[in-house]
Amino acid sequence: MNVKKTLLASLVTTTLLNPAANASKKHIPGTPNAVHPMLRTSVPVGVYKGYLVVVSGQIGGLEGKQNFVVDTGTSPSMLNARAAKKMGLPVTDSTLVAVGAKVQTGRTVLPQLDLGPIHATNLRMNVMDLSWLEQLLSMEITGLVGMDILEQMSFRLDYDKRELQFGDSDETGIAVGYDRRSHLALADASMQGKPVRLVVDTGTDMIVVYGHSWETLESATKVSEFPKSRSVATPLLAGQIADPQMELGGIHFNGSRTFYVPSAVAKGYDGVVGITALKLHGISFNHEKQTVYLLN
Repeated sequence: MNVKKTLLASLVTTTLLNPAANASKKHIPGTPNAVHPMLRTSVPVGVYKGYLVVVSGQIGGLEGKQNFVVDTGTSPSMLNARAAKKMGLPVTDSTLVAVGAKVQTGRTVLPQLDLGPIHATNLRMNVMDLSWLEQLLSMEITGLVGMDILEQMSFRLDYDKRELQFGDSDETGIAVGYDRRSHLALADASMQGKPVRLVVDTGTDMIVVYGHSWETLESATKVSEFPKSRSVATPLLAGQIADPQMELGGIHFNGSRTFYVPSAVAKGYDGVVGITALKLHGISFNHEKQTVYLLN
């Protein structure tokens, strides 16, 4: 399965959540089940460098709380190889595609994960050595939590309030589609007048588009190396689009940091867009309507 690489940078510190009472937890097995309305439950999050969301949760079999990055652009969710080894989980070899480059990884089934009111069991997850990320952030990272976990109930991630709210969500903001098969939110937009479909991504503060066609733009820079620290893949050839103009949901955005990767190709989408790259205030998901809203 194609999986977008995660764009992560800068210092992150631990943020502890207050776990909800067991009576309010929603059980989510490996295969989705019916989700019933629940009272809204809010858990605090940390927002670092203006975009990177960190929460803490609990994996069955590990002591204490663990740190997770909320990354709507990663599917399926990812477990740090260190945690998989500590738990003695069987890991099978696998390969994912990250911005057009193949990355060796693994697959496993996580017996249990508690995150706020979510109680999930038998989760299929990718496994990858995230020690480079832990060194970069100076903290332990147990994994990346994507929409395959979050999609099981309505939620609202509010950057200003620094809260992740579970339960009934408001239908406000810019509505974008949600693909249940890939567990990705996909926004139809235009960039420099060209139609694009972009993965809505809380794991980056940039816009990245794929393909060679962007090299012919007058506003495109010369191709250079994409920084290693911003990709799980090896350094990739990339360029930057000057004075980017984007339209989404009838709203015009300009000036967002926008890069292109000529070698990257993905099935079903043309790149990724960060929530904060557009100076938006958050993201919400309506489970009943299977719709994502960008909070402007």
